[in-house]
Amino acid sequence: MQSHLQHIQPLQPQAFNYSLDWRFLLPITDMGKLLIAFEDDTAFSRTLEHIGVSLPNQLSFPDFPQKKKSQAHALVLPFGLSARWVGAHPVDQIELYRSIRGWIDPGGYVLVGFNNSWYSLPGAHSKYHPSTPQRVADQLHNAGFKSIEIFGAIPKLSIPEYIFHLEPQAVYFALRHRFRRKPVVLNVLRSLSRISAWTSIPSFLPCYFAVAVA
Repeated sequence: MQSHLQHIQPLQPQAFNYSLDWRFLLPITDMGKLLIAFEDDTAFSRTLEHIGVSLPNQLSFPDFPQKKKSQAHALVLPFGLSARWVGAHPVDQIELYRSIRGWIDPGGYVLVGFNNSWYSLPGAHSKYHPSTPQRVADQLHNAGFKSIEIFGAIPKLSIPEYIFHLEPQAVYFALRHRFRRKPVVLNVLRSLSRISAWTSIPSFLPCYFAVAVA
């Protein structure tokens, strides 16, 4: 999958509360065909408007219907599945991804951000459902998506300052040269790298983005 960077407008850090660097993962140039779904968040909605993603291209999870004809070439869930929509059983999540696929043109893309469930405390309240790379890949596959790719992201989904492939060389570089925040998580990852192969580290990153073809 090739990344198309030419359509991305430079971000002004003083004007935005969020980094939207995940846009480079979507091989589309028509922002009118981009749909972004998230929980009610006025600040994030205004941020999207600042970069040209108007209100008709924004979708609130409470308004997400179960069935819908395709209307987007790319659908983005930058923070993942809504916790209120996701049941305890994995099948519930597969069905939700299958419903989401109905919003996307054939051959279009879905992008899903998600926090690593390894760092979620029992009973912790969150608007979004955490997961793991393998679980999300399996669920997207079972929901009918193809060409699934998972990318690591640091330090967090709301400010993804660095996004990278999960091969050991890229993970090593990210941890050595780009991870400046979340020192506790960084120390855990570096400790794991000393006692296990680098190939196991991608499973313990703080958050991820998954990209798949509908």
